[in-house]
Amino acid sequence: MGSLNAKKLDHVVIATADLDDSLAQWERNVGLKTDASLNQPLGAGFKVSRLPIGDSFLELVQPVAEKGRFYEQFQERGEGLFSVSIEVEDLEAAIEHLRGRDVRVSDSEPSIWPGARVARINKGYTHGVSIQLIERS
Repeated sequence: MGSLNAKKLDHVVIATADLDDSLAQWERNVGLKTDASLNQPLGAGFKVSRLPIGDSFLELVQPVAEKGRFYEQFQERGEGLFSVSIEVEDLEAAIEHLRGRDVRVSDSEPSIWPGARVARINKGYTHGVSIQLIERS
């Protein structure tokens, strides 16, 4: 049945209503600084900044459009931990492995960021935590 073949914790997404204020708090309180704000992908409906930690990062995300998956989930859940992203060696094999264990997982899809594909594990199978699997090329 294979395995998940997780490579590493890729990143953690934290939702915020005010990206600039959040960045200032993370720097002042924790000492983490952004490496760069990223241009939001066309139509994504949010702006984002990354705080590097070794070969992983925290991704702070603020909705800027009142539509889309992120906005809807932000309205439901509010600020705070949004999702955890795990990099896998082979996304299709990881999906097959999880489905073989009767875990609900989405089909793979291109990421909004170039060079990656993602799938999402239904949070009912991960103790309420939204998990994204990511394969980077």
